[in-house]
Amino acid sequence: MARRTTRGIKKSYVEAPIVFDDEDEPIPVTSRDSDDDDFAAPELAQEEEEDKDEEADMADPTSEEDDAEDEDDEADGDADGKKNDPSSQPKKHRNTGAGMIQSRKGFHDIPHYPLETRIVTRVYAGPLRRYARYSALRDSMYGPEYNRIKIIWDLEMRWAEFPALPPRYLPHEPQGICPSPWLAPAFERTQEQNAARWYRNYYAKSPEVQQSHLLSSHDGEHLIPQSGGDLVTFIGPWDRQGEFRFTQGQSLPITASGLPTSTSKDRDEKASTGWMLDNGSIPLAMGWVPSLVNTKQVLAIASIPFTDQEPRRQEDGADKHEAPDAMTEGCVQLWEFTPKEAGKTLARPSTTPARLIRTLCFDWGRPKRLQWCPVPYESVGSYGLLAILTGDGKARIVDVKLVEEEGSAPIYEWVQSPVVTLGIDDDYNNKVTCLSWVNINRIALGHSDGSVTLWSIFPRKMLQRVGVHTTYVIDICSAYPSNPYLVASIPVGGCATLTDLSQPSSELTYFPVPAISFQPNMLCWNESMQGFMALYPSSTPNTTIAFLHHRFFCQARSICTGPNTITCISAGTTHPFVLAGCADGSLFSCNALQKLFKQKGEPLQKIKVMEHEYRPIRRPELQGTDSGRPVRGAVRILQGFLPEPNDDPRTEKRKELDRKKKLERMKTASGKKKGRPRKNGGTVEDINREAELDDKLASRVVTHEPLTRLTTIVWNPNMQFSCWAACAMASGIIKVMDLGVE
Repeated sequence: MARRTTRGIKKSYVEAPIVFDDEDEPIPVTSRDSDDDDFAAPELAQEEEEDKDEEADMADPTSEEDDAEDEDDEADGDADGKKNDPSSQPKKHRNTGAGMIQSRKGFHDIPHYPLETRIVTRVYAGPLRRYARYSALRDSMYGPEYNRIKIIWDLEMRWAEFPALPPRYLPHEPQGICPSPWLAPAFERTQEQNAARWYRNYYAKSPEVQQSHLLSSHDGEHLIPQSGGDLVTFIGPWDRQGEFRFTQGQSLPITASGLPTSTSKDRDEKASTGWMLDNGSIPLAMGWVPSLVNTKQVLAIASIPFTDQEPRRQEDGADKHEAPDAMTEGCVQLWEFTPKEAGKTLARPSTTPARLIRTLCFDWGRPKRLQWCPVPYESVGSYGLLAILTGDGKARIVDVKLVEEEGSAPIYEWVQSPVVTLGIDDDYNNKVTCLSWVNINRIALGHSDGSVTLWSIFPRKMLQRVGVHTTYVIDICSAYPSNPYLVASIPVGGCATLTDLSQPSSELTYFPVPAISFQPNMLCWNESMQGFMALYPSSTPNTTIAFLHHRFFCQARSICTGPNTITCISAGTTHPFVLAGCADGSLFSCNALQKLFKQKGEPLQKIKVMEHEYRPIRRPELQGTDSGRPVRGAVRILQGFLPEPNDDPRTEKRKELDRKKKLERMKTASGKKKGRPRKNGGTVEDINREAELDDKLASRVVTHEPLTRLTTIVWNPNMQFSCWAACAMASGIIKVMDLGVE
């Protein structure tokens, strides 16, 4: 039997409908049309033989020269009297490229999906190129509308002279902080009016409102996590640090040098630049109360006892925290910070110590996350709506009333039932893992099954449920206020994803590199830059913060690299400055907008704001009892660091190696010209520089004391207090700093 082949058959695109065989595979139409009635199905044996021929052709594709030779041979053989023979006409065969689409001349066929695992198939092939910089990057990300390009251009020039810390200037000044230029005028006032209308409507029509009652000071203090001892702190300039002893709940105003204002002798040095307080537990989440009034600032803190994260040892026997009721109680503390009288610059901290004004207590489990509704509720006598994620796997919304009495004792409030409780009850063991406000009456939740849900608070209703991931969602963030329904989410294992909840079935994108993430507080939205700040998605451990624009979420741009594992990130609301906390206790700040539009060879800087180090007392006999109270550990806080290059140590190492190779080539060339080669010996500066880069690279894998790490950082979102930032440390110390510069 002669071997049949499809070589030599000239195929062309025709407008006639494509004919399908029994297995619904497209049949290529030959250059000469024929009726479907004249088509005779081949016998079974012949069909099997054709299948084998097709497989052989697909496994061993031939070149165009072979096809041309076969076509000439067939043409010579059919030249003598066989042109009119119907049996000599080319018959229809199966498509040798199963699944390939027949296209017009000049177009390429869709290739087969590669099955080789070494081939990367998740790639970005859009208009924004990886090598695009400055104007090309700006036009692609924020264009093509001229108005949008001009906005980002003006913002870049506005803060061009501040590479590390934000300016302490008012919005009307050329270099001052500014509200979002991407919003309509009077947006915040309109939102406040809508929130007040919704608040009154809720209390007028809701069948169930929040129920709570006050506790005595004695009962309320027992519900707060206890520290178990005082904390010895060493603060101040590095060459003359002072020793101070913090008790739980104590607060001290501090100066620019880091010393308390009460110990400074110089009048100029007595000006307060922030506060330091001992929370007595591990802070897991913080949030500033949104406000449009230039009054006292309130910070909500969710914390857990130190014993919840202590390592379990088998020789200790049964653990008391494994009891069912041992970890059901939790609380959220509200601290008040008093500013100075506002002048021609932004608000500054005063010398009045911070004080605890209210404690919300409940029996829903330990608080894990919290977030204030971004719209102020001051006009209705409330601090706002506070969303709390607790240990029972539910998210609850709590209405926190204003504290009008000044200088009074702290209020302890037991919340029996919140405004609303959110969670999926129909699914077994499906818990809420993270949350993010979308607007006044909408909140997005991440779940342990990988889904993302959108809820209405009043009336309580789940509006959407999108299966974005397949694993536990560790972080979620909404692009409020300019793009509230754009929700970014990061799973424990998988790809960071951006979902448009207004069209979740079609508008979804993701960063193409899967990663493993176990650390929360690593995702935030920056309104000025219209993008998200997150840990750079990578399949290998890294210490780099990335910027992901909401229009090009699948292409990340590096912003800042830390010396150790990144544990928390925060981006400003009215400026593009980013704070990054590390596991070694260091806190860095940089201008993310300047880094994004960096030109080649342009030197950029970042600054280490502070460094925190904790040492526990592991031997009970060494605990001091001079004041009648034990000591749980010691803390040292350093500050006053000089700016350093904002570059990745790996990049610096590569540049240094390239520079040395270039010098070696120059020395070799100059030695040949003189007739003798020179010895290639590095100078002392080169050796020291190379050793410094090696230390930076090695510091990324150094482990530190667990309570040394920074747990969470938050910029103040209010306009007059935009330069205030709160930094929480695992040792229990919380430091509120005014980082504005002039």
